[in-house]
Amino acid sequence: MSKSNNLLDNFREIEIESPVDKIIRQIRDLISGGHLKPGDRLPPERQLAEKLGVGRTHVREAIRKLEFYGILKTL
Repeated sequence: MSKSNNLLDNFREIEIESPVDKIIRQIRDLISGGHLKPGDRLPPERQLAEKLGVGRTHVREAIRKLEFYGILKTL
């Protein structure tokens, strides 16, 4: 029994990522990978939403969060 309990300790709860978190991760990856640099403009919300297969509200929320954290700045 104790061996089974030790094995169970190696499992972690599965985290489900929201669409907003996935968008944030992709934009952060673009920045860290050098594909998105200071001064670059993101594509329009509508185009991003279509490309990512999500609603515009998800894109807007992701952008708002990135602005809040100081990662993006909108003009």
